[in-house]
Amino acid sequence: MNAKEILGMKIIDKDGKEVAKLADIRFNVKTYQVVDLYGSTGNPISKKYYEIDPKSIIAMGEYLLISETLDQLKENTLTKIPADDETSTINQGLEKTVIDKDGNIAGKVTNIEIAKDPLTVTDIIVEKQSFGKSKAKYEINKDDIVTNGDYIILNKTLSQEKVPEEDKDDETKEEDDDKE
Repeated sequence: MNAKEILGMKIIDKDGKEVAKLADIRFNVKTYQVVDLYGSTGNPISKKYYEIDPKSIIAMGEYLLISETLDQLKENTLTKIPADDETSTINQGLEKTVIDKDGNIAGKVTNIEIAKDPLTVTDIIVEKQSFGKSKAKYEINKDDIVTNGDYIILNKTLSQEKVPEEDKDDETKEEDDDKE
């Protein structure tokens, strides 16, 4: 699953009521384990956040089902998502600059891959752009990340590890074969 698909997902409590939308996910920057999830409700001016323990997740598909009720969530109501040095959030990670081991800018984080069981950040998708157009796209494993602070620093250079892109020529050939 990638972060952009998950964020904004509706959260349903054990009574079958929609309680919030998934606003952010907090993970430990050393182990990459998901520590907390944050559901949000309300308008942008008076937004409230609910802190959700990953252990309370029953299922995650088109909806996020949790084993708590709205009343239990209201006990953990926050006015903003707290900051912490040991953890980072998905929203903080997106658009962060990535630097390779030679000190060159490798690109910016455009997405983050998350494994369901256990809930862990596995990879980051890094894109290098020029004048708004994508030049290269890389999938970086969490093991290749040395530091995750204001910048993400890698233990390698990224010239050889592009994410394979779908070939439009292959799709056209398949369509032509189908017509025959």
